[in-house]
Amino acid sequence: MVNTKKALTALDEEKIQKLMRILPKSRNKDPLAAAKNIMGNKYPLPPFGVIRYPKGILWNEDKSRSFLRLIHGHTFLGCLTDAYEETKEEQYKDKAIGLVKDWIQKNPYPNGSNEMAFHDETTAMRLQYWLRLYILAKDKLASSDEQLIVENMAKTANLLSQDDFHSTNTNHGMFQDISLLAYAMYFEEADDESDHYRDIALKRLVDYFTYVYTEEGVHKEHSPSYHFLVSNYLNKLVVWLKDLSPNHAKFFVDLFKKTEKYATYIIRPDGLFPPLCDTESKPVVNSSYRSLYKSEEFLYSVHQGKAGRMPLEKDAVFKDSGYAIFRSGWERKEKETYVLFSAAYHTSYHKHSDDLNMHIYSNGDIITEAGPNGYNYKDKFTKYAYSSFGHNTLIVDGRGLPRVDHQHEKVYIKDYQLTEDYSEATGVNERYSGVTHTRNVRYNKQLEHITVRDQVASEDTHQYKLFWHVAPDLEVHVRDQIVELFRNNNKVAELEITSTTDVNIRAVREQTVPHVQGWVFPKMESKKPATVLELDFSSGKESVEVVTEFRLANYKIAARDQGPFELESHYQSMNGVKYHFVPAADEKLQDKLVIVFSALANKYHYVYNYMKTLEEVGANKLFILDDFGEQGSYYLGKNRNHVIETSVSSLIQYIMSKHGFTHKNVMTVGSSKGGYAALYYGIKYHFGQVIAGAPQSKLGDFLIDQAEHVNIAEYISGSDNVNKEYLNQILFNLLDQPVDSAPDIRLYVGTWDYHHKSHVLPLYHQLKDRGYKVTLDLEDRANHKDLKGYFPLYLGRTISEILDVQYVENVPFKIKRALLKDNESYFIARCDTEGHGNLEYAYYIYKDDKIVHKTSYIEEEIFRYKPRAKGEYRCRIFVRNQYKQKAVRDTNSVFI
Repeated sequence: MVNTKKALTALDEEKIQKLMRILPKSRNKDPLAAAKNIMGNKYPLPPFGVIRYPKGILWNEDKSRSFLRLIHGHTFLGCLTDAYEETKEEQYKDKAIGLVKDWIQKNPYPNGSNEMAFHDETTAMRLQYWLRLYILAKDKLASSDEQLIVENMAKTANLLSQDDFHSTNTNHGMFQDISLLAYAMYFEEADDESDHYRDIALKRLVDYFTYVYTEEGVHKEHSPSYHFLVSNYLNKLVVWLKDLSPNHAKFFVDLFKKTEKYATYIIRPDGLFPPLCDTESKPVVNSSYRSLYKSEEFLYSVHQGKAGRMPLEKDAVFKDSGYAIFRSGWERKEKETYVLFSAAYHTSYHKHSDDLNMHIYSNGDIITEAGPNGYNYKDKFTKYAYSSFGHNTLIVDGRGLPRVDHQHEKVYIKDYQLTEDYSEATGVNERYSGVTHTRNVRYNKQLEHITVRDQVASEDTHQYKLFWHVAPDLEVHVRDQIVELFRNNNKVAELEITSTTDVNIRAVREQTVPHVQGWVFPKMESKKPATVLELDFSSGKESVEVVTEFRLANYKIAARDQGPFELESHYQSMNGVKYHFVPAADEKLQDKLVIVFSALANKYHYVYNYMKTLEEVGANKLFILDDFGEQGSYYLGKNRNHVIETSVSSLIQYIMSKHGFTHKNVMTVGSSKGGYAALYYGIKYHFGQVIAGAPQSKLGDFLIDQAEHVNIAEYISGSDNVNKEYLNQILFNLLDQPVDSAPDIRLYVGTWDYHHKSHVLPLYHQLKDRGYKVTLDLEDRANHKDLKGYFPLYLGRTISEILDVQYVENVPFKIKRALLKDNESYFIARCDTEGHGNLEYAYYIYKDDKIVHKTSYIEEEIFRYKPRAKGEYRCRIFVRNQYKQKAVRDTNSVFI
């Protein structure tokens, strides 16, 4: 039995105020406004918003554990007690007492109305809110209400003291012991058990803090916000226990000092917690932890350099604790780069299946993870959040690791090295049965490149996945083994994946079946779509290595100034394919489709061809990008697997099916590499027309001997077995197909182009010999470089002829003025032009509307002519460029 009269005088005012500092207050920014809402039965419960209970709180409702934790923990009392303390208005006290009485009546021990009624942490939280309410309002309580709340606090304290109820070696147990200690201190003369409770609580707390921190002073629960939370309580205990137990206080003081370095370095350059395990990514400066430590370095980290003093070291590695934190520096504040690598499994609480996880921040989130979604473990999104699928880690045979399996010693940092130019750390995960995953993270600070080297070793064959969770505000474009990341149309990062085996890269976003993937949780129970890169690969009885290089600068694919992807759509089949589809502008051509394949370009420069050339062609147009490998794959495949062709063909079939195009109404076009692809797809898939400008036909000869593109040859045929004859025969092997449904083929090439004799003529003759309908058009004295000028004109004219539409040629120059001037004994014909190109001029002299003299094309803009008879003279001037585009204009007339 508790003697309430003794409780009134048990502590002096100073000790009561110290006790009050550890008891919880309102969780809302405006406690008074929140309390007024509660008076109207509207309960502000962050992060769940305002919940209405017009007929009283439903203690037994079916809601998430996270929500019920707040309800049964009586967190709403913080608002009411704050309001009562500030205003002294008894309505707030009365409302609080009424809610406590209602809960007591409807939640008898041990089952209560809900599983969270007597949950370990919830019970501890509730006792602290009750104790604060009692301390503030005890003088105004009716004796029956006082007796009820004191008796139930005593029952709760007794429950918290029981070993079988205690959550040993967890922060929940810490809350239980702090609550028990607070009760024991306040009722030290009123409750005969208070000394016993105090001794139990203090012993447990010393045991807990000894257990839960590593020797480096890092909280073991692998969740940064809990390091702050527990360290905050540790600090409160330091202040609190100086009077109560000085011997114990020294232990807490020494331990608290060790916790500061991790707290300083774990904060990101933008001042937020990293979303690791059960930590929400929130600004530390807005939390109660902003003044947890008094050092200048901690203040600098919290306030992003606006206060305090910059730490001397950029990097910090806590090897035994499982954290490596690399920084580009501190001076540029939120623009700095921050790399967090974690390899730790010390305890079960708040642990996610995130072994060897990694985060990258560089002037904004780059690589993140799902984050926490609360504690309703029945919810599929919560399951995803704590599973391996929600983190940047390894999956084996479609399964991740369990959240808890107590194999603590099998995840660790093996080694690390810190220098001025680079920092690196190596972690190991041996929790998978028979599989060892080793990850090395190396940050090159000069290049701003982060290289992640994943080695997976097993004696058995397995299918693996590696995940990279991209920040939700980034636009992701997968280009074969290179992935570009954009924020607001500005390129912020580039990933390149290389491996000792084939790796398939897939971008997943907003997926719910067959399993949840592609989500982040900015706050608990609040989801947002995000892109996850899935790296699929397999391995036999040998180790496999996958290297992911994150380039934050010095990109291989140059960043573009304009918005990058207005013209790109993404089609996902066995591979992802980029394309741009333009629907028909001419109603008469709605059943016609022109497919355009791209030519060779420089390394890592992927472009669509002939968009401008075909702009006025009113048919449907499908432009397909070849952004595979360093310079494309000829739309074929990698290592002879033709997966790319399968995906491109699938895209074409999708467009044809969607719009109802028949094969005979499909035309494939392209030049050089694009010409090869136009022939390959046009012949193989029996389309109606092919227009190919200076195409290669013998790929092996071209790539290996003539153009020195061995990189492309290796990509298509496999670097271990580059076979020239295999490459040479890919196109020719198609020619044995039946020709009764073969396309009409037009080949175009310059007579000075080495493709003429090496590639076009051999192909032309074989096509003719096998019965294909093929024509060969030659451009006199044109070489392969001239193709970029000649072929667009040929293409525009030829397509217009096939489609039977008028061709409007875009001439890139015009005649501004044509003048004929009488200079006594001779005429001067002059032509002024504007535009570009190497121009030539031809002059036709007319006398009385009949030609009396004409020249061939010359380079002179001025022509002199001596008339031989009287009459009316004028000159017609012809201007052409190197691609034989023409402009014509007549001069004025002159009378002799």
